[in-house]
Amino acid sequence: MSTPIRVAVVEDHAGLRERLVQQLAFYDHVEVVLVSESGDGFLADLAVRGRTGAPLPDVVLMDIEMPGRDGIETTAEVTKAWAGMEVLILTVYEDEDKIFAAVQAGASGYLLKDAGPDAVVRAVQEIAQGGAPTSPLVARKLLGYVRQQQAADRRSAAAADALRLTPRETDVLSRLVEDDTEAAIADALGVSPHTVRSHVKNLYAKLQVHSRAQAVRAAFERGLV
Repeated sequence: MSTPIRVAVVEDHAGLRERLVQQLAFYDHVEVVLVSESGDGFLADLAVRGRTGAPLPDVVLMDIEMPGRDGIETTAEVTKAWAGMEVLILTVYEDEDKIFAAVQAGASGYLLKDAGPDAVVRAVQEIAQGGAPTSPLVARKLLGYVRQQQAADRRSAAAADALRLTPRETDVLSRLVEDDTEAAIADALGVSPHTVRSHVKNLYAKLQVHSRAQAVRAAFERGLV
């Protein structure tokens, strides 16, 4: 018989956590090796296992909303520090921003908690084989989010083109919106503060404004950021 896939459960709700662990116990091809009630607790548990040589999970079933470090932050830490450990988000949230944030943090899959134990185990197996399981509803939401972002990017590019902003001017404008100082912008772009001031002067002229606040307002109103 093949070696079971080692699974960790990270869930702050005691009832849901216990039920999931009990359900997974009926499946021979998965083995729950770690159970934590918070992201911070899970990372601490991993550190201990790493020092002692105890078996590490192959796949982590991760909730999003937890006290302290949430599931998205914990996922980012796991994927950065523990190469090869996969994260399957298992949550009640259908919010597009949370879905996309989880994917950006390094999650390999995203299921809603009403998926049922069979679906969860299938997803664990798929992830272990290099897949990226996602429920149809979540996939549609993620696709919709990506399309919205692409449309926004196209509008921003068209607006910048109409004003004849250079790529570097667009970079500087984005950092002005983020409230970066001239020194910080210069450091980020690898240019001198004098060069940044020249770009800012050109931006003011093209936007027909006279201050940073006016430039930021114009950037939002014209869809440049």
